[in-house]
Amino acid sequence: MLAALLTWLQGGSWLSILAVVLGAACLAIVAPFDAPAPRERMRVVLACMAYSILIGVATVAAQRVEAPTLLMLALVFLLICGTSITCWALATRRRRRIPASHRYYDF
Repeated sequence: MLAALLTWLQGGSWLSILAVVLGAACLAIVAPFDAPAPRERMRVVLACMAYSILIGVATVAAQRVEAPTLLMLALVFLLICGTSITCWALATRRRRRIPASHRYYDF
């Protein structure tokens, strides 16, 4: 949400602001919940992918309107973070719980 505020204050396009807010909402939907089942982990993967795509859209839209450097750096940083969490979610979506240890997962 701070990125959306920064986008607004730095004179970014409305498309950038909307994409950042929707991306944050995608992550906020799945963030507070545990995902022990494969179906729930797939929702996390989809939310992370949606976040990455929306931040990518915001970055391209900001670049099109020649946004200030600070805004572009913030959006590129968020895009890198989004890509990282998407890769992490994809890598851990098929993990299995080991019965001998509580909260420990085997890949």
